[in-house]
Amino acid sequence: MRQITPFKDLYYESTFKCTLGGEKMGCSALDSIAKDNMQRLYANAFMLLGSKHDAEDAAEEAIYQLYRRKPEFESDEHARAWLIRVTVNAALKQLRRRKFISDNSENELDAAAVDFDFSDRSDIIKAVHSLPTKLRTVIMLYYYDDMSSSEISRLLKIPQSTVTTRLSRGRKALKELLKGEYDYE
Repeated sequence: MRQITPFKDLYYESTFKCTLGGEKMGCSALDSIAKDNMQRLYANAFMLLGSKHDAEDAAEEAIYQLYRRKPEFESDEHARAWLIRVTVNAALKQLRRRKFISDNSENELDAAAVDFDFSDRSDIIKAVHSLPTKLRTVIMLYYYDDMSSSEISRLLKIPQSTVTTRLSRGRKALKELLKGEYDYE
């Protein structure tokens, strides 16, 4: 799989600002967190937005907030969850602003499928992108990020029953969209 760093300029700029004055100011930990999570943030944002450029913007926002706020994390999982939350919020904010996915997203989807080696599952990705935002968000977090429904509930600040309902409705919609293409048991 090809290594992608779509927002490396922001990363380097943030690192530079972090090290101003010759001191590291605790930024080596932030550098490590940013590097470890860049790909995941971009992929999460892309799965929600369907646009490479918008996904870069949302992921950049998360990295920017990491360096701006310099939060202290209890563990790597805590850092990952925080960054995913910031990325999801940025992506949802973009979706609320535009209220639709551009006509170009299908072409971008094919290009991203190559980048992330999803080419054999591009029909599934397209089906996920056709879901309403609320369903797409929980489906992406549950299946792509391997989060439990209780973790998604805390992350999105919605009741766990709402998460399970959205998962159920999302699965049902995907099953209908992919009817005949895959065998279901």
